[in-house]
Amino acid sequence: MSNGSRPVTGPAAHLLDLVATAVGLAVAAAVVAGFDLGDPPASRCAAVLVAALLLVAVHAAGGALVRRFPPDRSCASCLGALLLLPALLAAEPAALWAAVRLAGGLGLSVGLSGPGATVVAAVVVMLVGVTVRHLWSVLADRDGDGSALRGVARHLLAVAGLALVVAVLDGTALGNGPGWRQLLTLVALGAVLGPKFSRLSLPGRGVRLRSAAGLAVATMGNPLKLWLVTWLSTWMELPLSIAGFGTFAVAALLVAVVMLPTSVAGRRAADPGGPPLPGATAELYGRPPPTL
Repeated sequence: MSNGSRPVTGPAAHLLDLVATAVGLAVAAAVVAGFDLGDPPASRCAAVLVAALLLVAVHAAGGALVRRFPPDRSCASCLGALLLLPALLAAEPAALWAAVRLAGGLGLSVGLSGPGATVVAAVVVMLVGVTVRHLWSVLADRDGDGSALRGVARHLLAVAGLALVVAVLDGTALGNGPGWRQLLTLVALGAVLGPKFSRLSLPGRGVRLRSAAGLAVATMGNPLKLWLVTWLSTWMELPLSIAGFGTFAVAALLVAVVMLPTSVAGRRAADPGGPPLPGATAELYGRPPPTL
């Protein structure tokens, strides 16, 4: 394996984005209430393809806009990222809404009801897609710095932690439904919870505390993050419910313990440069320019 990560470029980058987005769409349609890709399966596949193509086009346009800013961490670049970030965050749900309307206009039986469901579905599509990209980087031996492997591990351990919480804690419950839908719900919620759980970032420093003391301080915010996940799940077919602050605290501790290996081990990926976009937004819009 190489010493540095090797991002995929050119048409292959767009193809990978298309596949990752399609997987995210399939998961979102399975778990988000009010998001329906219709029947029969051929129509569903066509709807996924139409929506994924439009979302990939939005990612490409957003990436081109991001690359117009200076490729460094100067004040101009940071200010540009600050001004651009709201537009990039709004682009995903707006593009998903437009994709559903486009698919409906083509005669496909696609439905997406309400702004809440639209935003939650877009978040699931984006974050599940990020995990798919990370998994491809690991399998294709393009993860020289280990960041993609840690991303996949954090997602899987977040899913395992949530499953443990539901299994052992009184006052917690996942909505009744088929086992496959419960699993996909945990996958979607784990994608939301995993990236920032049990980690502490120092503003302006760009470093994370990995010590036991840093982990203890970071864990104080985890019940709030877990509450956010349960709130987002209210737009899902099978919501996750946790009753009481004490239960939230214990649940957050359990998830943090399960995720401890990826929270305290491993070195950070090299700074890729460019505008300092956070998390999944950088994955979608902050990549190097494609080489055609």
